[in-house]
Amino acid sequence: MFRRYVKDYDLPLLGDDMDLCQKVFDMVRDQLDIERGSELESQLAANIIQFYKQGIRTEAQLLIMARTSAIS
Repeated sequence: MFRRYVKDYDLPLLGDDMDLCQKVFDMVRDQLDIERGSELESQLAANIIQFYKQGIRTEAQLLIMARTSAIS
């Protein structure tokens, strides 16, 4: 009964989930030359996790969303 109230975005990111998010993060950070340790880098990471938890689960989709959020 409890499980029906738990949504995907409430669950933690595990191995494969984190690997995908990390890969997308690294790609976007490098492509856009985002400074390591910057506020923009931190926001990029948070956005990627948020997108993933909202159901954007493919590398291509995450890349598009992450790039768009980083340049806007």
